[in-house]
Amino acid sequence: MGFQRAAQRIDELQEQCVDFLARICSIPALGPENHGAGEMAKYLVIRDRVRSIGPDLEEEVHSPDPRVPEGVRPNLLVVFNGKDRSKTFWILTHIDVVPPGERALWDHEPFQPRVENGILYGRGVEDNGQSLAASIIAVQAVKETCGLGMNVGLALVSDEETGSRYGLDYVLNKRPDMFKPQDLILVPDAGNENGDHIEVAEKHMLQVRFRVKGKQGHASRPDRTSNSLRAAARLIVELDERMPVRFPDRNSFFRPASSTFEPTKKEANVPNINTIPGEDVFFLDCRVLPEVELSRVLEEMRAAAREVDKKFGVETVVEEHLKFQAPQPTPADSPVVVACAQAVQEVFGVQARPVGIGGQTVAAFFRKRGLPAAVWQKALEVAHAPNERISIDDLVGNAKVFARMMV
Repeated sequence: MGFQRAAQRIDELQEQCVDFLARICSIPALGPENHGAGEMAKYLVIRDRVRSIGPDLEEEVHSPDPRVPEGVRPNLLVVFNGKDRSKTFWILTHIDVVPPGERALWDHEPFQPRVENGILYGRGVEDNGQSLAASIIAVQAVKETCGLGMNVGLALVSDEETGSRYGLDYVLNKRPDMFKPQDLILVPDAGNENGDHIEVAEKHMLQVRFRVKGKQGHASRPDRTSNSLRAAARLIVELDERMPVRFPDRNSFFRPASSTFEPTKKEANVPNINTIPGEDVFFLDCRVLPEVELSRVLEEMRAAAREVDKKFGVETVVEEHLKFQAPQPTPADSPVVVACAQAVQEVFGVQARPVGIGGQTVAAFFRKRGLPAAVWQKALEVAHAPNERISIDDLVGNAKVFARMMV
């Protein structure tokens, strides 16, 4: 009966939850790497909403960062006491978002959220606003009805989209005492439309910078130049053909089942059309199966670069931009996975199963410290895409899953 009362209260709070989510997603929370001023303006609105529920413990663990106006990146830990205080059910969500990308691909202003036919559109509504708002509403509903079965903690962190140096990684280094092995830790930052995947493992993450150095000159005299753009284009094609062949391993536990090597960002070269560029820089984002050694991946990339260098008369520097070794997975029978699966079954009527993913979530930071963490949410899987959106039914249903785990 307790959970049914909480679920009914969540239904009553639906409009309030949608309004709150739309409000916070109207505030751009972009880190300096994404040419933003940080998360503080959005954080203050979230903090006030959390405080209105009456946490029993509050810790602000702000990370110094001179690049933002306030000089810090905000992080908040709050705990609400429950009947069983021997362990805490933590829900971690992040405040920051990615840039909108190409504006022409959006049907409306990315930071002016709008509701149409039960769908809320806006940058950050799925990643990670949906779960952030749902976790707050879930705590409120359970507190107002049946009471928390155990301590419940909300961790609201910055900098997830650009490495977590100023977010969870900083928090865990400064306040490792807040999280214990017996705690249940849920990171609702990835999921699928059916809600039947509970992520317990991740691939290695490797981002690589390729700096192709040629010889700049006038476009009418290519005989006096070494065209870095042509060489870079050939190298991208070479890597696209070579890497899947050299690393064909498949592991059906992961989505997708193979390692992936995707060209993504390219830096600008010459500003005018009639100059052959002397330098080009591009990046590969690689999600590599845990059984593959990253040193082998880098060596294969360097071998491809050497072949292109020889053919085009250029010099390519291959550098690690970011490397993250996948930690040991969370056991499929750990309490947080079992509790999440039971709650999903009760709320959505689907059987959720443990899976691995290619994307990196901050759950990896917990796992590296021996803290079992699970990743789950029901979502439309349009994070980072134009017209990012969520189903309001999913928003409410996710809040009920969180509430069921709290009860």
